[in-house]
Amino acid sequence: MENIKENLDNRICDCLENATNTETYREFIINGWKELGCDLSDKKINDLSNKTNEELNDIIDELDWLLSK
Repeated sequence: MENIKENLDNRICDCLENATNTETYREFIINGWKELGCDLSDKKINDLSNKTNEELNDIIDELDWLLSK
């Protein structure tokens, strides 16, 4: 996966070929957790800018999996 940390505030469709999601990675993470009814104060999404690229990739992978159910 690409460097999410560097692209956190860029639109997903501008970063990934053939992607249609117009949200930024940050919006995708926050909106995904909202859609799942999760507490937004959870440290998993708190202070996204200070997460490592690996942590951000893990969060996005988990959201993709949960939202696809």
